[in-house]
Amino acid sequence: MYQRYNSKISYWLFVPILCLFIALITTAIIDKAWPMLIIMLFVTGLIVNLLARTCYVIENRKLTIICGFLFKQEIDIENIRKIEKTNSPISSPALSVKHRIEITYGKYNSVIISPERRAEFIEALTLINKNISTNL
Repeated sequence: MYQRYNSKISYWLFVPILCLFIALITTAIIDKAWPMLIIMLFVTGLIVNLLARTCYVIENRKLTIICGFLFKQEIDIENIRKIEKTNSPISSPALSVKHRIEITYGKYNSVIISPERRAEFIEALTLINKNISTNL
């Protein structure tokens, strides 16, 4: 069964960045700075793609983590050992700063994500692997 969970987003973090880019794009248009405009539009497109495409997919006993078009990671759900709440600011495919969970899998691997419907997401994983310990 295919289940998709979008990443929870800390808009307060991205709105100022997008506003800055809009101001820079406007300035580039007014000043006819075409190379700067092209670069700014490209970077803005990357940010919008990141916001729109970061998600977590559960399908065929696998968890696939997608972050924009640059990052895709697949984890066998049977290898997940633990899920716990974290406030770690470490870079990860999680667009929220406050609503993060750390998934520990394999021997020493972990990834930090921020699914929108966290309880439903964790329940979907624990239905597949009943040995997952949760500390939320």
